[in-house]
Amino acid sequence: MNKKIKSLHYFTICIIILTIILFLINCYILKKSKQEKIEEEENKKINEKNTIEYKADQTIRVRYSKTNEIVAMDINDYLRGVVPSEMPPSYNIEALKAQAIVARTYTYRKMISHGEGEDADICDNHTHCQAFYDKDTLFSIWKKRGFSDELIKEYWDKINEAVVSTQNQVITYNGEYIKAFFHASSPYKTENIDQIWGGEKLPYLVSVENIEKEDYSNRTSQVILLFSDFISKINEKYKVKITNDDCKNVCINEYTTSGRVKNIKVGNIIVKAEDLRTLFSLKSTDFKIDITEDKIVFNVTGYGHGVGMSQVGADTYASQGYNYIDIIKHYYTGVEVETLDTK
Repeated sequence: MNKKIKSLHYFTICIIILTIILFLINCYILKKSKQEKIEEEENKKINEKNTIEYKADQTIRVRYSKTNEIVAMDINDYLRGVVPSEMPPSYNIEALKAQAIVARTYTYRKMISHGEGEDADICDNHTHCQAFYDKDTLFSIWKKRGFSDELIKEYWDKINEAVVSTQNQVITYNGEYIKAFFHASSPYKTENIDQIWGGEKLPYLVSVENIEKEDYSNRTSQVILLFSDFISKINEKYKVKITNDDCKNVCINEYTTSGRVKNIKVGNIIVKAEDLRTLFSLKSTDFKIDITEDKIVFNVTGYGHGVGMSQVGADTYASQGYNYIDIIKHYYTGVEVETLDTK
């Protein structure tokens, strides 16, 4: 009898211990599941906060490149400074509206990617972000160009209209902000993005036919280089030694799909047209080459990298009756112009 009682006692203890273990395991699982749900909710809130934060009217932080100072300002004040810094205020109002939406889209995408780090949202350097001058600086620049007070007021009113009338409008593709690239001039065709920057293919940044007014001052340009200057910079860039004879036989090696120069051949090396544009301040990669006894002559058409919206083209189409949405949809294939929710 004692043995039975003893066995029953051990059995009961085992059951109790097993119950406790199972209870603890269950508590652990429930706690972990609850913690995971809390983390999931927190992540969701963070993501929602980021989406809302960068959706509509807000204060943004602009880094001034020369002083490294960071200034907080309203997005509309920022865009009032960007639009006339990037596009002549004399352009048609519909072109300026298109530029405002392009600039707004570029800004929001830049902010989401944290391209300027955690301290700033964007900078004022056109080679890195977008050109930006505040109102006082713009007025000073315009005065130095000889603009009258009446003309300055007219231009500022146009800029304000372009920004305010398109407030919170952005360009999207499949619900995401596009890479809103733009340039000054492509007289005949814009460029496919994959032809010049690392091969990235984006369905909305493809070559399209383009019409531009012929009186644009930078429609064509010319750069003349002595062989010695050309040799010096190519040798430094590519760590090679080319000669005068190599210069005499410089030729275009490959074209892009839009007809721009992709690269040239110099001696035994291939030089990218984008490198040439940077090294020798060519206004674009749409050029022809002439060789004289001791010079290389680049006869250039257009101004800029050629990707996305042509500003001269936008002004030309606006003068033909296109509105800003027509202009945007011409240059960015398959996109939508959306108005962001301010709530």
